[in-house]
Amino acid sequence: MRSIFIGAAVLAPAVSYAAGFDCAKASTPIEKAICASPKVSALDGELGDAFKVALAGHPGKADALKLDQRHWLASRDEAISSQIRDEPGKTLSGDVARYRDRIDFLKGLDAPVPKPLDVIAAALPKLSGSQYDVLHGLAAKGVPLVVAKSSDMSKPSDFPYEADKTVADALTEGSGDAQYRVLAGSPVSSVYSLQGTANCWSETPFRIEGKKAIAVEAPDAWGADCMSSHELVKIAGDYAAVVVGYGGADELRVQAARWEGKAFGKDALLVARFDHTLSIKGSACAPKQSPCDDFAATAMTVANRFDRSPLADTLARLPQGADKAAYAAAYAAATADDGMAAKKSQTRPSLPDFGTGFTDGSMADYSAEGTLFPLTFRGETLLGYIDHGHVGWRVNDDWIVSAWRLKAGQLEPVASAYIEVKRGAFLLSSMVPVPAPDPH
Repeated sequence: MRSIFIGAAVLAPAVSYAAGFDCAKASTPIEKAICASPKVSALDGELGDAFKVALAGHPGKADALKLDQRHWLASRDEAISSQIRDEPGKTLSGDVARYRDRIDFLKGLDAPVPKPLDVIAAALPKLSGSQYDVLHGLAAKGVPLVVAKSSDMSKPSDFPYEADKTVADALTEGSGDAQYRVLAGSPVSSVYSLQGTANCWSETPFRIEGKKAIAVEAPDAWGADCMSSHELVKIAGDYAAVVVGYGGADELRVQAARWEGKAFGKDALLVARFDHTLSIKGSACAPKQSPCDDFAATAMTVANRFDRSPLADTLARLPQGADKAAYAAAYAAATADDGMAAKKSQTRPSLPDFGTGFTDGSMADYSAEGTLFPLTFRGETLLGYIDHGHVGWRVNDDWIVSAWRLKAGQLEPVASAYIEVKRGAFLLSSMVPVPAPDPH
């Protein structure tokens, strides 16, 4: 890691500084940016204290805590690096890298888990690494959990209850797309619809009294958020509104509000942290050779290093001699005003698959934040390019790696690889404060 935070907070005796390390010895751009921001520096120091307390209070979880902290630091460094690149010279904002969320997680390790989240928290170690449909996955493992099914309606009259005005309005507004939840024995349900490319939720819960559907106040868990999974669930003997959110391969957030007879109770939020693994999905070399195993191995080495520390310096080992000049020329061509990595352009290449199709179904576009680096392959120094997968504004955790050479003044693709990042073993879970509803 380029950060010395692990060294200060995990391996060495405690020393008191505003940040989690000695700012007098700050040497990397990340460290200097942290120290230049009073807010971020103070948060970094608070995080260091919270981590040391967590280690001292959970010696049996020390390995999991240290591994999870390394994952979090990598994401922190990536977030700070992006802000430095996008806003050079500007002081880091206090919300960069979600410091407060991380501090709350470490402080919540000892917090009691309320019903019905206690059932889910106890079962999280049973999740398989590839299981992203968490609730159905836990049910398949024998956890006493039943998820409501959805019933489509082509018109409001398909609704099987006598709707009050609020529910009737929801049916009309979602006409054609509206659905309602069906869960045997449940005293509560909802009418909902998904809208826009971000899958934003519009949800109106109601209690069931005989044949009547009477609107009730929505819990924060069923607020108007986007890109999450809303569910009505029976967990053991409780009914609850649940939202499952994914913070990448490393994080899972389960927010729940228990049904208390006439209304939903107070929301509670459980955050779980996981290890992650990298694996090759596909590779190819020009012109049409797939799989390209030697480049897959090279790309995996690059991705593993970059995944641990996603900073340009991590891969910036410049070649010497003639290779140095060749790389410099390729870099200049890529970053020229009309180049594939021009700083002022929003147009970026896709991962070349040379007609093999191994990128089909993947987010295989580069973003404006891809990292160029020297890459040696088959004895030749090439222009390497690594980034997360992108499609438009969407981004995933996977890594895409390509190599180009400069030939007759033009960059031509040489090889490429797609590396999937998948959730691994469960590490830790913690109760954290429920954030304010997202007003999308």
